[in-house]
Amino acid sequence: MIEPRAAQLMWFPDYGGLGGAGAPGFEVVPFRLKDRRRPSIHVLMIEDDSSIAEMYRLQLEHDGYRVSVATTGEVAFSTLSGSAPNLVLLDLLLPDRSGFEVLAALNERFPHHPPVVILSNYGEPSMIDRGRALGAIEYLVKSRVTPAEISEQIPGWVEQGRGRGQKES
Repeated sequence: MIEPRAAQLMWFPDYGGLGGAGAPGFEVVPFRLKDRRRPSIHVLMIEDDSSIAEMYRLQLEHDGYRVSVATTGEVAFSTLSGSAPNLVLLDLLLPDRSGFEVLAALNERFPHHPPVVILSNYGEPSMIDRGRALGAIEYLVKSRVTPAEISEQIPGWVEQGRGRGQKES
């Protein structure tokens, strides 16, 4: 049986050891895969599933990003009014409205909003087309990407948003 502390360490990307993270009888030794310093980038994640939000928050903060999590569209609008994130990661299934409604409202209420990447469980072509038509710079299916892959792409998405005329924070 894996100790509770060892099970928690499995969540962290830079922990490992012989037999896997937290394997009984082996010391868990931290190691860096590469330099993870990033420029100060603020990511707003609009996600109501707390375990998914926590998984992404841990990875992104580990990689040097500042992360805010909004669990509803309304909380996201409050967050956008109070701070200026550089990127929005948007789920489509939210408790108060759809992610498409959030994106349409962002376009109306915040004309110079940061770039939006849709991160959803739905991968139907019609939904991808709708997301892009509303201005999302990328549409990704959660089961096909990892938090580390998302993290690696963030600087490019932020730069792409700047190229499209979004304000810098």
